[in-house]
Amino acid sequence: MGKGIKNNKIVVRNLGKKYGESGNKITVNGLGKRYEKEKKSLLFSKNVNPDVIMKDREDGFVLKDVNLEIGEGEFHIFLGASGCGKSTLLNIIAGFLSHTEGEVLLDGKPIIKPGPERGVVFQNADSAIFPWMTVWKNVEYGLRMQHVKKQEREGIVRNAIELVGLAGHEKKYPQELSGGMKQRVQIARSIASDPEILIMDEPFGALDAQTRRTLQDELISIWQKMKKTILFVTHDLQEAVYLGQRISIFSAAPDAHIATRVEVPYDYPRDLNDPEISDFTRLVHASLDAAINAHGEVNADKSAV
Repeated sequence: MGKGIKNNKIVVRNLGKKYGESGNKITVNGLGKRYEKEKKSLLFSKNVNPDVIMKDREDGFVLKDVNLEIGEGEFHIFLGASGCGKSTLLNIIAGFLSHTEGEVLLDGKPIIKPGPERGVVFQNADSAIFPWMTVWKNVEYGLRMQHVKKQEREGIVRNAIELVGLAGHEKKYPQELSGGMKQRVQIARSIASDPEILIMDEPFGALDAQTRRTLQDELISIWQKMKKTILFVTHDLQEAVYLGQRISIFSAAPDAHIATRVEVPYDYPRDLNDPEISDFTRLVHASLDAAINAHGEVNADKSAV
């Protein structure tokens, strides 16, 4: 679990700061994002009321002093309570939001806008896919925008559709699809463009439990086949342990930071009913509670909780 840092990595850090040498305590002290009311839809997910979270702190920071390194091919989870800034950090990495302090780098270069090396899958598929396009045309859309030749597009789209289990549904429109199938369309469209990084903001949060588990298993399979870096936001503890290689646990906002980092030491597939994994999940839960309750306190990096 958890390969070393390779060429393609995301680094969130403060200028002049060293990111944890071996054996040293890591001080999270870097990226900050000030609250902007006009951009609250990008700062918080739709089920969060930012006016409550940022009450009397409208000039304050959603995120404060964040440091993070994510290696190439890593499945990394952002875990925390609703409204803790997970989506804010994800949107900064995606290039949808600017940051106030620190910097965000991809392969040593600052991220200042969206780019084709980063594919995004949103929670609400209905607002992300085009209702007037078939499954095939939705998946093909990014390739058309990149002016990929038709013959090449056909092979790529066919492979992406097969990979997410939508073969036979190519001619259907979104209104003919279930919620899980719509999310498959989003995932297929993202991977068809062959991004280095797949950014996923609670993509399974609105699905029923059975569909969610099916898509979780399919996502693990896709990740293992394609070796993409995945950044995945969730507030579901079991989902975090089931999917991730590493988990960054957020404190509460305002001034949220990554309080604890956890390496998940289990191979895939994982059985959450396994007594050892169940015990591990309970310990991660305790770390999450501590991060939320001990606001402003930074814990050392942890390979086991």
